Amino acid sequence: MSKKILKKQLKILPFVAIFVWMAILVTVENNRPLDASMSFIGKEIDTGREEKIESLEKFFEAQKSPLKEDADTFVRVAEKYGLDYRLLPAISCMESSCGKRMLPNSYNPFGWGIYGKNAIYFKSFEEAIETVGKGISEKYVAKGLDTPEKIAPVYTPPNSINWRNGVNFFISKIENPKLIDRSILFAS
Repeated sequence: MSKKILKKQLKILPFVAIFVWMAILVTVENNRPLDASMSFIGKEIDTGREEKIESLEKFFEAQKSPLKEDADTFVRVAEKYGLDYRLLPAISCMESSCGKRMLPNSYNPFGWGIYGKNAIYFKSFEEAIETVGKGISEKYVAKGLDTPEKIAPVYTPPNSINWRNGVNFFISKIENPKLIDRSILFAS
């Protein structure tokens, strides 16, 4: 090998090393839960009821979501059914851009029972949150499907990886609103 080629290779070596290092970091980051507290849906989050409500209100306000007024309902239903208070809001953001894009007059930000020509309509967001919270508890968590990773293949089989990643993203965004704002990828 000539000295000229060797010098060129040595000049690009730092760039190659940085690229490999970044690729490893991104791979590790994308393959682990965003936060240990979110890895089990039924696990109690170490914040009080008012802090949870305030966290959801701030999150929904930042998303310009009509669900802001129902933050208390999300927390109450999560407590009632032993769910992480962030799960249902995260699902609503993944399924309907936090309630901004859903079937007209359906009050169904979860995509619950919507497939093909079938659709479930609710009378209010409160009814939807209660019904879906109970359904997630009975049809998923009670059967051991207690993480977004386990729920996704059943909840949305055609697109489970994207759904899981989106739900985990929104769960982490609710808890830590200072994350890089990539929400435009999911909500507009």
